[in-house]
Amino acid sequence: MTAPASTDLVARLEALEARVRELEDVREINDVFRRWHYACTGGFNGIPTHRTLEGIDLLTDDATIEVQGLHQPGGGPHGREELLAYFKPYHGPEGLLPRVFQTGVDYGVTVTGDTAVQDSNLIILTGYNNGNAAFSMSRYRNSYRRTEQGWRITRIGLEQGYTVPLESLQTAAEYFASMPQ
Repeated sequence: MTAPASTDLVARLEALEARVRELEDVREINDVFRRWHYACTGGFNGIPTHRTLEGIDLLTDDATIEVQGLHQPGGGPHGREELLAYFKPYHGPEGLLPRVFQTGVDYGVTVTGDTAVQDSNLIILTGYNNGNAAFSMSRYRNSYRRTEQGWRITRIGLEQGYTVPLESLQTAAEYFASMPQ
């Protein structure tokens, strides 16, 4: 005997609802990390880098960051206060990284209930306050948790990749101003 049409329809609708929920979760998670990149990027057009207060609201209160080569596993800054202190020296034109442009590509997200893991590649241009500059590519493995405010980052894990030193990092306005008129 086959299931009644209404039972089949209900099952199909429930499956569709679950798929849409997963797509919405993945989209929101990727948007949270896009906003994180945006908060770190600056040094041109009057936009300061590492606008920590924009970024900190994308993190859970117990979030941590672990940068390979800087932190031992589990040993990075943990919690809102430590993260605010960690990022403070990077902020603005006098900070350690007054010029930053970073973005993520190749996002892969696995959602399991109210938690998720996101893998992505990082492309970043950095201009240091000592005049040095670099182009780098690295990988992120981030963890997320669903909160009352939506998805938030619980762990930023940065695996260092390749870095190419550059002679300088100029804003587009600086570069074009140096061109013969």
